Amino acid sequence: MVEGEPVNQSDELPKVENEQPIETEPAIAELVVKHPLENKWTLWYYENKSKIWEENIHEVASFDTVEDFWCLFNHIKRPSQLSYQCDYNYFKNGIKPMWEDEKNSAGGRWLLQLPPAKNNQNIDECWKNIILSIIGEIYDQSSEINGAIVNVRSKGTKIAVWTNNASKDNGSNIMAIGRKIKEVLGTQNEKMVYESHADTANKQGSFTKHAFMI
Repeated sequence: MVEGEPVNQSDELPKVENEQPIETEPAIAELVVKHPLENKWTLWYYENKSKIWEENIHEVASFDTVEDFWCLFNHIKRPSQLSYQCDYNYFKNGIKPMWEDEKNSAGGRWLLQLPPAKNNQNIDECWKNIILSIIGEIYDQSSEINGAIVNVRSKGTKIAVWTNNASKDNGSNIMAIGRKIKEVLGTQNEKMVYESHADTANKQGSFTKHAFMI
């Protein structure tokens, strides 16, 4: 899991009275060493303002180091501070958070239903831990994980981890990812379901068939 959240420090240096310029060599800039991630990731933000889905989703920023992740994460609102009908989407760079993307089309999602996010710091903590786990690639099946989404709605919050292979023949890997998610979240008593994107796209009414459950 990604660690090492930076501690804010003041950039202001103490001033010296009657300081005179010193004729020396130019100061050598401090070398900043960043810690690379296994993959590059992109944050997408969704806000439901239009009937056209593509007009509601926006690419915010990409990052491929631990430090750049924290720089982004610490300067955006938490899910508990978002308005209803908004989503955060963290996906591997080059993959759009949509079923139709060729890298998502044969996949599915592990889905966890939680209470409304408004002013709920527990939701924020769950979301942070999920993101740290996927970008830190702590799963043995990390190559199958494409991204994660948090949906903030008035009736409740959904956190989903998207994978790229929803085949029943891949059931052992899907279940292993699900068990690891519950371990990361500490939600052993909460039910999670896995839905293929094909079943979600072709659902009748509001119910989607569950391919796996844990």
